[in-house]
Amino acid sequence: MIDLHSDTVYALWSRGGEETLLSNSLSISRDTLIRGGVRGQCFALFTPMHEHIPEGKRHLSPWEILNELHDRFSTEMERAAIPILTDPSQLDDGALHAILTTEEGAAIEGDISRLPILHSWGVRIFGLTWNYENELGYPNSKDPEVMGKGLKEKGFEAIEECSRLGMLVDVSHLSDGGFSDVAATAKGPFVATHSNARAVTDVPRNLTDSQLRTLADHGGVAGLNLCPAFLHDGKASSPEDAESRICDMVRHVMHIYRTAGSEVLAIGTDFDGIEGKLEIRTHEDMPKLFDALRDAGLPPSAIDMMAYGNAARVISSICPGGTQVRR
Repeated sequence: MIDLHSDTVYALWSRGGEETLLSNSLSISRDTLIRGGVRGQCFALFTPMHEHIPEGKRHLSPWEILNELHDRFSTEMERAAIPILTDPSQLDDGALHAILTTEEGAAIEGDISRLPILHSWGVRIFGLTWNYENELGYPNSKDPEVMGKGLKEKGFEAIEECSRLGMLVDVSHLSDGGFSDVAATAKGPFVATHSNARAVTDVPRNLTDSQLRTLADHGGVAGLNLCPAFLHDGKASSPEDAESRICDMVRHVMHIYRTAGSEVLAIGTDFDGIEGKLEIRTHEDMPKLFDALRDAGLPPSAIDMMAYGNAARVISSICPGGTQVRR
């Protein structure tokens, strides 16, 4: 299995305390990854903005926060003895690898020359936006005017530099206008690491049918997000009471499969960044979803592609020295 998105590093960093990747109360630990058969776990360096910055960190700039997150990531991987994937061929050895990603392009503060630094750290997927406008573009939004806005000049420069370096662009959290700009300018595959189908659950964070087909046409993938708000329209009295149900996951996967084909399917759990009553709490529970998908008629070959093959293909489209390989 390859999981394209988790917020575990941010969760450990923001909590402080004694929790580590070896022992914590989160969904992801080294042991749950190994027992769950995960071969590639994407760890996002999610850079919080505005009111989401922990109180004790509000004196730091976004770039300084990103550096702290990277330091914590490096410490955790060394402590847990999990190698960091820098060359796609490492996936062939069958062992667990950490794949470094970013979430919130404001972390580079509009300085495109910082992208090579991220690449040297091992970042292989770069998220252009989170939920705020930044120097690169505009986020997903309930405001149609914001949703229609495309990338800024620095956003186009970031795409070009990611292609040169060999980093995939992540359009999860991006505006519809920004998605269109990425599709029109990206030189290789791009990804939505943790986004579902808007036709099933009508929220801006999910992808339209047209976007899903465009993503597939570019050889990209959409990782199934387990967040309750992106799986169904049901209301809960609190985030902790919201339900993340397998039946809703099946509805999204089957819709994406019928709309855009089997090669766009992937997993992006959003573990440790989501709240609620999780029917799949760790990767060890994932066979329950695969069984339900099989019962719903998804071919075993498509389940294998969703679990591992498609994400491995896209990650392998990045040459170690830079430049994405066209499909």
